[in-house]
Amino acid sequence: MSKRKQFLESVHHEHVQDFLNFIRLHKDGADPFDLAEVLPELQRSQRQELWERQLKLLQHSLTAHPPERWITGADEDAGDMEVEISEEQKGYMCTPHVLALLTEVAQGCLSHKAETQEDQSSLTIRILTNIFQKVVEIIAHRLRKDKEEAQELCCSSEEALYDFLLVTKFTTERSEFITGVFSSLCAAVIIDISRTLQKISHVEEVLTPETVNDLPPLSNTILKVTLKSPAVTRFFLSEISSSIESEVIDSITQWAAVTHILTIIKQSDAFIVELKEIALSVRRQIQSHYNITAENSDNIQRSIYESTVRMLNDILNPCQQPNS
Repeated sequence: MSKRKQFLESVHHEHVQDFLNFIRLHKDGADPFDLAEVLPELQRSQRQELWERQLKLLQHSLTAHPPERWITGADEDAGDMEVEISEEQKGYMCTPHVLALLTEVAQGCLSHKAETQEDQSSLTIRILTNIFQKVVEIIAHRLRKDKEEAQELCCSSEEALYDFLLVTKFTTERSEFITGVFSSLCAAVIIDISRTLQKISHVEEVLTPETVNDLPPLSNTILKVTLKSPAVTRFFLSEISSSIESEVIDSITQWAAVTHILTIIKQSDAFIVELKEIALSVRRQIQSHYNITAENSDNIQRSIYESTVRMLNDILNPCQQPNS
């Protein structure tokens, strides 16, 4: 039996390990099996069969092992009881494989959308974006539980996340898929940076990030992956702009988080127009926090506010900023 046929038959809940092995072989490079070569050679009927099998496999896997159970033994209400978590229980460690499967299903759905019933396609996209949101939430949860282990999870998920985001080339900016994926990413980064700022206990800790490595682990991973592709970065900026317009951002630490994101993206020397438009919106919004500057000089909130204003000014008037 040819590897192509074996691959098609592996996309079934009874052969899920075979399917994951094919994904690993594709990533390996040492093996001749390459999905990028196999998929284009499939006939239309085979591609349709593959997409339907992937969707059924995804639905079956998530019904049998819902994301909420990926964090078994790590619930906050476990009290002081020590719980030993086996490797089998650490379901969240399969995140890279879940992202790889999401990528295959999303690519099949979006690239064959015209051949698929609209209702079925829309339902699949909602399932995909909901699962993706849960994956991001689980990584954030692990960072609060075990920072070192979660950092390893972030690193191991980078390539799979990048592949998943590249699927955006099959759709348009305001599509349901784009909105669902990037709203999850933007919310995750803003909340991640905002929580870090909220933990600051001394004004000296209020710093301007110079590189993506100055951000907390989850934000670091998301922005590092995002900045690899101009198209993905543009989608990300568009969603930030939409978040500002929707007024879901309402605290000085969240506005500071947005400004940290803009400051990092500014290092790419691209998206100048988009960055300035968003920076202007942020500057208008934070005027309501101006009363913070009237507080005593060692107030942390004031320091965050003033740091945010300086970063915004640097984005809006880079040539007028003194060297430091």
